[in-house]
Amino acid sequence: MKIDNNEIVKKQQELSTQGLKKEALEMKMEFLKKVKESGVDHCSCKEPCPHHGNCYECVVLHRGHRDHLPFCFWDMINEKLYGLSRMTEGSLMDYSPEIEDAQKDR
Repeated sequence: MKIDNNEIVKKQQELSTQGLKKEALEMKMEFLKKVKESGVDHCSCKEPCPHHGNCYECVVLHRGHRDHLPFCFWDMINEKLYGLSRMTEGSLMDYSPEIEDAQKDR
């Protein structure tokens, strides 16, 4: 069972955007049922943790300490940031706060 970039959930999101709330909810519930029934450990984090596989606890704790994102979000965030960085020809790799401050002082 593939969670990331799942076709069922992508279709569910599309239906929701179109205002087809009932159909979207049915697809959402179908996806969640398939995830549960798969019996697979979907947690992509490699750290030994008492909250491994318990998304609710993991996300709540990360929101609480606000230090970094859960590992399972990294790929999605990096994908989004990469797309945004392409808007400036990928110059994000060259960015540092010191360079930004020096440019403001000119």
